[in-house]
This record gives sequence, structure tokens and C-alpha cells, in this order.
Amino acid sequence: MKTTLLRWGLLSLLAFAPLAALRAEPVIIVHKGLEGQALDPATVKSVLLGKKVAWDNGSRVTIAALKSGPVADGALKAAVDQTASQFLNHWRRLAMTGGGLAPKSFESEAEVLKFVAETPGAIGFVDSTTADASVVVVKAGG
Repeated sequence: MKTTLLRWGLLSLLAFAPLAALRAEPVIIVHKGLEGQALDPATVKSVLLGKKVAWDNGSRVTIAALKSGPVADGALKAAVDQTASQFLNHWRRLAMTGGGLAPKSFESEAEVLKFVAETPGAIGFVDSTTADASVVVVKAGG
């Protein structure tokens, strides 16, 4: 009886796991010190494109970006209407013309999460299932 229940429980878990993945979505995350800041879509876009370099509380903006992948593309498409490749090219142009410092680039969402949690003024993007209480979550599209 216990074995049967355990099997059904595992099968149910496996059956519904893909549904949870479908609900996951890219989110913008910011350092906890930015809680209460204006984080509307226009502000997030200005920050990610380098037009706004300091937060309202005076802290300097530091962008943490995934190098590539569906989470990067999804978050950037929603926030600034660019793919990860377009976003990185945008920042390369800005850096070459003296218009700003390129975002810190990371291979994994865990690295982005850790960096944003530990860096005052930081903003980044991860999947909603990766985000935790160490950061403030803002939906990527606003």
C-alpha cells in the first residue's frame, strides 16, 4: 500500500513538473536596498539601456546580465525589446564611445542572483523559479 502511494506520488510529481516550468517567466531582480524605489517599466528600461546611471537613493546602477539563453532573451525582450545579443551589442557600442560601463556578464542565473543580492544598486534578470527572498523581484514586462 505504501509503495503504491509512493509510486503514485512520484508519478504525479513528474506529471505536473512540466506545468510548473510553463508558468516560470523571466523577472527583473534588484538589490534589497532598492526596495521602495520607482521600478516601473520605463525606469527599468532606462536603467538597462544605460540612460539612468544612478537610482533615486543615489546608489550607482550596476547591471548583472546573463550572457545568453532563453531567460536572458525573454527578460530583455519584455524590458527593452532586445535579444541578449542585441543588448550586449548595445552596451559594446556605449562602452566604446565612453557612454557607460558594460554590464557584468554571468554564465548562470545563480551567479546573477548572488551578485545582485550582494551588490548595492545592482539589477539583473533570472527565471522566476530562481529568484528568492535575497532580492526584490520586478516582473520583466513591468
